Amino acid sequence: MSTPERRDFEERYSACFTDFALKTVTGLLIGSMFGGFFLRGYRRWPMYIGGGLGFGMAYSNCEDSLNTFLLSKEPRPCVIK
Repeated sequence: MSTPERRDFEERYSACFTDFALKTVTGLLIGSMFGGFFLRGYRRWPMYIGGGLGFGMAYSNCEDSLNTFLLSKEPRPCVIK
């Protein structure tokens, strides 16, 4: 069986992938809507910018979540066997 600490890390890690998918797809959709409605024609650069912003936000949230979990652990000395 896995320990609760390992399970919590795995849950946070899988939540990162879900967060990445949702924010990137939402950014792509909002960017394509912006390009289609406000720029009077289908342009791809707003879609790429929206996807990039979604990816960056998901990466930042994932990094913060995993760092707070990993840095809250008590450091153990490295032992070479």
